[in-house]
Amino acid sequence: MPLFLITSVCDEGVYENYFKVVEAESRAEIAQNMLDDPYAWEDFLRSSSVWWDITRYEYKYNEPLGWSANDLLERLDATHVDGDSEFQVRIYEITNIKKIPKPTN
Repeated sequence: MPLFLITSVCDEGVYENYFKVVEAESRAEIAQNMLDDPYAWEDFLRSSSVWWDITRYEYKYNEPLGWSANDLLERLDATHVDGDSEFQVRIYEITNIKKIPKPTN
């Protein structure tokens, strides 16, 4: 099963609880899990531009948000760093794991 690196980055960099490696079939599977249980992903999503929509939309408008996993991926890929008020969230597939090189001496 593929590995994915999920990051949430602010202008100060990446903190320990703002990155995670998970096993999943695809980026879409991770995005669907975020839609199904956003509070499990709160460390990553709370400071992003998508948090309000996926946690409050249905409550405010009394209708489902209606996003697919691909809709969420598009919005996550459009997130950006705006100081410490808005974080950039990304889901990267890990395609190459490198070993630490042996010392040459």
